[in-house]
Amino acid sequence: MILILKHYIARMLKDPMNYIMLIIFPVILISVTTLSVNVEGTDFLRYGFDPFATGQTSFNALFFQFFCGMIVADILYLEFRSDMRWRLMATPKPFSSFVRAGIAASIIVSIINGVVVFSFGRFVLNAHLHNLFISSVTLLTLAMFVTFIGVLCFMLIPKKSITTALIMVFAFAQLLPVQFNMINIDIGSIGLASFIPVVAANNAMMYSGIMMLEIIDGNIIWHDTDMRMSLIHLGILASYMLAAGIAIVILGRKRPI
Repeated sequence: MILILKHYIARMLKDPMNYIMLIIFPVILISVTTLSVNVEGTDFLRYGFDPFATGQTSFNALFFQFFCGMIVADILYLEFRSDMRWRLMATPKPFSSFVRAGIAASIIVSIINGVVVFSFGRFVLNAHLHNLFISSVTLLTLAMFVTFIGVLCFMLIPKKSITTALIMVFAFAQLLPVQFNMINIDIGSIGLASFIPVVAANNAMMYSGIMMLEIIDGNIIWHDTDMRMSLIHLGILASYMLAAGIAIVILGRKRPI
């Protein structure tokens, strides 16, 4: 199992496209959106961190995690829906060992990606990472969720091209509430956007530390830590992750690979 896991991790880390989608794109987006904001006249410097970089780092680092689901799906399609399948059949290991190793590798790579992007935001753009424990749990939960989504698509959809398109649509469709300001829910309440996975993850992280709400006449309006709201949003995300994991177990028993 360990050797298979190392093999899948090495495969993911050797693909340059994975670096582009999981690190380069979010880093460029975070940098451009943060540096393009006119901060003249605001008082954020006295808080010791850049609130614009904080928001951009948190949301984009979490959003781009969804492409890990596409990566693990690509590997599974290559292994089990191509001539590679005959190579696996010649090994003494059951197919389930390769699937579990692929899932674990995807989660590990997703976490590594998140750590790299968040570190860039923190040490280069002076972002605030809020509560380290909650942030770590949120990143792990999201990494598991996006991986499970990729595996579910593989188990249910025969064609890789359709899975790739669905994951892309699913990921970018979550940006629509942001564009229509649905993400700006009232403090202390749950809105429709709270049930969108990437928003739930972002809110779980943002509520665990000081949070910028808006700028009025050059002054930033802040909201203090609200662990209750943070845990509620983390619970929403965790419920999605558990549901996807249970679905994989059920499908795996009824429809063996």
